[in-house]
Amino acid sequence: MVSHLDSFIPAQTIAEAIQRIHALTGSTDTGRGEKRAVVALRDALELDIDIVRTNAAVGEIIAESLGVDWDHRRHTAKTKLTLDGLNQLLCGATITYRQGKLRRVSVAPAGLVGPDWTAFNPARNKLEAVTRIASLTNSPRESLGPGSKERKSVLVNLSMALFPNSDTSLSKTRLGESLANSLGVNWTDSCYSTGETVSLEGLNLILAGAERKLGRLGDTALSALGTPQEEGAALAWALRQGIEDFWDGKDSIRWMADNGVRGSKDNEWQGFYFEAKAREVLGSAFSPPLVQPRVKYGNTTFDYSLNHVWDLKAHTAFQIDDVRKMTRKTPGSLILNDANAIRSCVEEQGLGFLIGSGTARMDLDGSFVTWHRQFKGKPAKPSNSTSSRTRKVAFMPTSVEAFWIDNTPHLNSLISGGQLKFVTQGRQPPRRAGESGAPRADKVLMTIRTSRDTDFKVAGFTWG
Repeated sequence: MVSHLDSFIPAQTIAEAIQRIHALTGSTDTGRGEKRAVVALRDALELDIDIVRTNAAVGEIIAESLGVDWDHRRHTAKTKLTLDGLNQLLCGATITYRQGKLRRVSVAPAGLVGPDWTAFNPARNKLEAVTRIASLTNSPRESLGPGSKERKSVLVNLSMALFPNSDTSLSKTRLGESLANSLGVNWTDSCYSTGETVSLEGLNLILAGAERKLGRLGDTALSALGTPQEEGAALAWALRQGIEDFWDGKDSIRWMADNGVRGSKDNEWQGFYFEAKAREVLGSAFSPPLVQPRVKYGNTTFDYSLNHVWDLKAHTAFQIDDVRKMTRKTPGSLILNDANAIRSCVEEQGLGFLIGSGTARMDLDGSFVTWHRQFKGKPAKPSNSTSSRTRKVAFMPTSVEAFWIDNTPHLNSLISGGQLKFVTQGRQPPRRAGESGAPRADKVLMTIRTSRDTDFKVAGFTWG
């Protein structure tokens, strides 16, 4: 990597790297994988590169422009870019973006023609569009319906706030057209579909008109997320919308291995799977700020940042016992991060946690652990306790919640209230049977159930 950045988090998968490049450049992922991402970088840097050249060749030229080191052995695989290569470009592009030298290549709706609209920052997806529209008038936070379909309420609330005498009984697409006319923007056939769906172009048109009317042209998604509480709610909702509701253990582990994601050989695979999938979802949903917060403290790097720092955790709330035909509730606590890292981050800037809770189906007959050991291709490591925990065959998320610690006094109050406590960790697994493993640093334990009833929790959404 070009240089050490306490605020840069390398992508864990190629898909995450691609989404984050699109977020930096303001471009839209059209399903063409890394080719579209490197073209977006080329355009954002205003380079004259023939795109018929291979991704590896284009990547090398872009790397030179960004001033980052390039190693063919690590950064390319024949004509393609490796994850290391994409991360090298992503890191260099992040530095350039923060310096204000990366041109946004987002395309405004066709109806916004002329210099009056140059300041407008189009929403990159519908979730961003409805979030920003709602925030303009301090309306309730908006969600998307089945199939990522916008809800009529986003248009109703905007109409009532800006044009109290408007007819909100109109159908959704007719109401969108009425709003566009009132806002002085050109509603076209590409703004809606016959299935009573307003397109992203239509939502952007209404967003632009509303921003102009309110004197807020030039706002971004980050403008709508001014507080950690608002940001936590938006991030949690994006995860609820973007993460699937069933994770098969074997499929998830194979996916992690195929994509180079750490954790495919770990007993608690679901935590690593959640982290990787969540980072892809959030990388696609939100463009980063010009100045990002520090995420690395000692040996701990927190998982995600926007305006604020967040860590991602999966929590098993229930376990399904297929032998006894019963579902068992777990104790309701989970280990967070290194205690010193949490204290340092909270003292400097606050810290949040995005927690995906769910139900695990347990491997009671041992067939899954047998498969997993064969998948690893090596014998199990010795255990300090001489016993092995029961593995999870599958995981079904039921909720995603955002928790936020404001500062050191808030952290101390949560410790006093029993929501958090510092715990000594058991040793690492020994290298050889009969030996003792290396010691672990103290961590922080969170009690989920009591935390939900305090100001620690800022948002939560459920599946089903």
